[in-house]
Amino acid sequence: MLKRIPVYILLGFLAVYFFNLTDQTGASAYWINVGYSTLYTFFMWEGNQAVVNRLRRKYPNYGQTSQRLMAEMAWCIIYTVLAVLLLSALLILIHAERPFTLRVLLSDFNVALKPSLVGTLVVVSINEAAYFLKQWHKTILEAEQLKRENIASQFETLKSQVNPHFLFNSLNTLITIIPEDPQLAVTFVQKLSNVYRYVLQNKDRELVTLAEEMKVAEAYLFLLKTRFGENLRVNTDIPEDQLGKFIAPLTLQMLLENAIKHNVVSTEKPLHIHLYVEKDEVLVVKNNLQRKSSVPDSTQTGLANISQRYRLLCRQAVEVIVTASNFMVVLPLLTVERGER
Repeated sequence: MLKRIPVYILLGFLAVYFFNLTDQTGASAYWINVGYSTLYTFFMWEGNQAVVNRLRRKYPNYGQTSQRLMAEMAWCIIYTVLAVLLLSALLILIHAERPFTLRVLLSDFNVALKPSLVGTLVVVSINEAAYFLKQWHKTILEAEQLKRENIASQFETLKSQVNPHFLFNSLNTLITIIPEDPQLAVTFVQKLSNVYRYVLQNKDRELVTLAEEMKVAEAYLFLLKTRFGENLRVNTDIPEDQLGKFIAPLTLQMLLENAIKHNVVSTEKPLHIHLYVEKDEVLVVKNNLQRKSSVPDSTQTGLANISQRYRLLCRQAVEVIVTASNFMVVLPLLTVERGER
């Protein structure tokens, strides 16, 4: 605030000349006018800036620009009118040379209102234009960063699926079931194909519906359950009315793969995975915790990647909860308004 005082004084001088507020009766009257203009400038600037800051917190997004601008103009005009009225009354009381009457008050009010409104609208417009450009630039940067995060996610997913362990286990499972159940072997290959097709088809998308993600998750779970049998037990509890909400693509596959990778899955210690919606707001992926003594080729980037994508998409946190017996990841379920995508 102190750094802006020279600006207020300069604007006070300019307002005296621009709005023809000069007084020919003497130097003292001239300086009084400059002082009044500076005082008005101070209260107009600081007060309207407080209004603008509050509205920016209420409407922070780039897509809310028109809504924020309309609210700023309305509230800044209201503030300016009230501030001019109160300052006019205050200055009449301080200088008791004139009687405090409604006529005198309205006269001073009318003189001060025009320059105050003009200054307010100009400053708010310039300020908002600068803020708009800043938000626009920030949105572009975040979009690029999100694109990079999605590419990284796709790379991690593909890498986990085409690594020697994944292919070796899948082929071993397939070789085992071909002589025993040829039809199951055909289904296994189809599910494997579905998983890869989903990764390729959604490489450029930021969001997918929960229904789409669940469909590929079920295909991936089919591969895992064919391999592990009853040692892997999965329970899903997702209401149908939640399937139209959105999540980041490949999220469920990464979390399921993460659970298998980091936990023991055996007859003595079956792994239980539970997918469910809580409070119609979040999707929870939960598994009992039975960590492996060593995890091969663990990059520790899967959860960090998911968290970063959600931060960029909606500025909501992905919550990871670890207890003595369970590991849970809580994903926000997103709604997309028409035209927002």
